[in-house]
Amino acid sequence: MTTIDLITVIQLILVLFLAIVMYVLLKRKILKPKALPLVLGLGTGVFVLVSSMITSLILRPISEFMDYAITNFLSSIVFGLIGYFGGRRFARRSQDEN
Repeated sequence: MTTIDLITVIQLILVLFLAIVMYVLLKRKILKPKALPLVLGLGTGVFVLVSSMITSLILRPISEFMDYAITNFLSSIVFGLIGYFGGRRFARRSQDEN
């Protein structure tokens, strides 16, 4: 197993764990649906930034740090926006059901 495969498996396990925790919090009504866009937007953005920076630091040379730091930051903004709008969609759907 290569290093990138190991990192990918660890990230997948972490994402599944976080998704299960969020599902349980939603079902127990601890996490309100109107807070979902903020939680998904910030959570997705921070997770993508941290995981991609860790992966880049391990696999790429340090001389390219600014290049992949800027790239990872911009991609985390994009994924954060996708998470935010996905959270808005889920929040509207849950309000329509109630």
